[in-house]
Amino acid sequence: MINILIHILPQEIDQLEQTLIQLKKSSKYVTNEDFLVEVVLNNNLTDWSKSKIDSNFFINKLNEMEKLTKSWAKTNFWVSENNEVLGCTDSHRLAEKTYSEGAFLWLDVDIIFSETLLYNIINSYNLIKNTEKYFIITPETTRIWDYTWDIITNNDALNEEASHENYFNRDPYLTTGMIGEVSLRKIDTFKFASGWATLLSRDLIKKILIPEKMGSYYMDDTFIMACCEHGKNKNFNASQYVLTNEIIIENNKFRYNYYKDYLYTINRKEEFMKIAQDNFIPSVNNFLNNI
Repeated sequence: MINILIHILPQEIDQLEQTLIQLKKSSKYVTNEDFLVEVVLNNNLTDWSKSKIDSNFFINKLNEMEKLTKSWAKTNFWVSENNEVLGCTDSHRLAEKTYSEGAFLWLDVDIIFSETLLYNIINSYNLIKNTEKYFIITPETTRIWDYTWDIITNNDALNEEASHENYFNRDPYLTTGMIGEVSLRKIDTFKFASGWATLLSRDLIKKILIPEKMGSYYMDDTFIMACCEHGKNKNFNASQYVLTNEIIIENNKFRYNYYKDYLYTINRKEEFMKIAQDNFIPSVNNFLNNI
């Protein structure tokens, strides 16, 4: 079982619909026993009294979308309105406590991926889980903004310049998908972004608990990478594998917030980032001291 975890704000509801359609198309190669899809609609960062659209609009749309997903997977679509979830880190932390079986696949709704992604993810997971406890599986990417991502970049894309201009202007529908025979490539380091269809074994997530003091958003992926990398020195042996030729990327070129003039959003991003940054090093050290 793979638990696909998706966290959205109300203004991302249309992107969620596109993601669920992508998943539905990808589902034709898998069985419904393989996946559970959880979607958390975070209504806590919107002042509904000052918004021009009622929250029920987004809740009703979420409920209708669940019907689509129920056609191929187990589902848990729910709305957070009492500050249970203020960001994606909260949803990841809560899911670890909720689901006792399977791995976790963190997925953002701005990611474009192929119809074969789920098939290759589940096959790779089933192959590795019998021999390793602590592992991560990621798709490849196109060339991103700097060379540090080259370790998970598709080989053909390395001919492009690594720059923000290329990254933000790339057409994701023309540069993603399965472009050849897919295989697993083990790398000797750790590099991933949390919502880029990143799969993490449950044993890994249970071992590297994202502490409450890291807050609601930001650096959850960096925290896990640091714990895995520095944990090598204390005989904590985790691994990362890359799905070669299975390419994903963010949809920067065509992403648009259709609700920006209709929702009064509460921006706590800087606050959440500071909480994570202030507690990052103490949290990593605490993990290393207690392995």
